[in-house]
Amino acid sequence: MAAQHGTMGNIARRPAVFAGLVLATGVITGLVLYSRAGFFGLTHQHVVAQSPSSYGISLAEPPFTEMARPGVVALAGDLRFIDGSPDTGQYILQALTTFPGFAVTVGAFFLLWRLLWRARDGVYLPQVAAQVRVLGWWLLAGGLLAPQIERFAMMTLLDTMTVNESSFGIKEIPMIVPLVGLGLLVLASVLRTGVRMRDDLDGTV
Repeated sequence: MAAQHGTMGNIARRPAVFAGLVLATGVITGLVLYSRAGFFGLTHQHVVAQSPSSYGISLAEPPFTEMARPGVVALAGDLRFIDGSPDTGQYILQALTTFPGFAVTVGAFFLLWRLLWRARDGVYLPQVAAQVRVLGWWLLAGGLLAPQIERFAMMTLLDTMTVNESSFGIKEIPMIVPLVGLGLLVLASVLRTGVRMRDDLDGTV
């Protein structure tokens, strides 16, 4: 029985889809690379480490007090430390505070592109189920590990600039990416079941 082209397969055949994926990947890559940390923090002559603690530092200078209404106190909660003469190790740590998330994002778009390409002849194919499973594991593992690697790098960088300020605890994980990964793993299981059922039906015809 010839494989019929599904909706995903028809979409994957359109060049605009791939152009859109490439454009989206480029935009996201640009946003990550040129975020507040710059090109992984390597475009500046200094490195910046942020304290994990929250502070209530009163801002009594006129530029801040003039912005506040009567009876309102201006406070600063975030504390950052800037080293104007960083060494190579500090630059590497600065890059690691953003690179893992960048790698997960670019890898996810690449795997999505491969998934759409594999699905051009239909979705109930072994290679499509395998590609969905790979994407699911990538998002699950990346969504869990990337924030922890970035936090560890930030705390290690902070430890080179301060005394007893860093905290190497587990960072709170945004659950949306791991949940999407879990959903894709479930979908991969459903697709594998669909592939087996189709093969059984083909064998009985």
